[in-house]
Amino acid sequence: MISTTTLRQSVTPPRLLGRVSAINIMSYGARPLGSALGAIVGGLWSAEACLYLAAAVFGVQALVIWLSPAVALDRQPAMVGDEAVAARC
Repeated sequence: MISTTTLRQSVTPPRLLGRVSAINIMSYGARPLGSALGAIVGGLWSAEACLYLAAAVFGVQALVIWLSPAVALDRQPAMVGDEAVAARC
């Protein structure tokens, strides 16, 4: 948890830290939904089916990231408006 927070803070421009942290906190709300889905699938079918579902969903997430343009980036692009801030400094 600490390492992901440190990474997020190091790659996020200071003026966007509040927004990024808020989105991260809101994502914690998905955990109970995932747990409920796991309980339903596990209860109706089996724990094995629940694990297969989790692996399939993880695979879809990995595929989305793998196919995104972010994979080909050599470095983080400059944020819009950073040029103006850099010029003032």
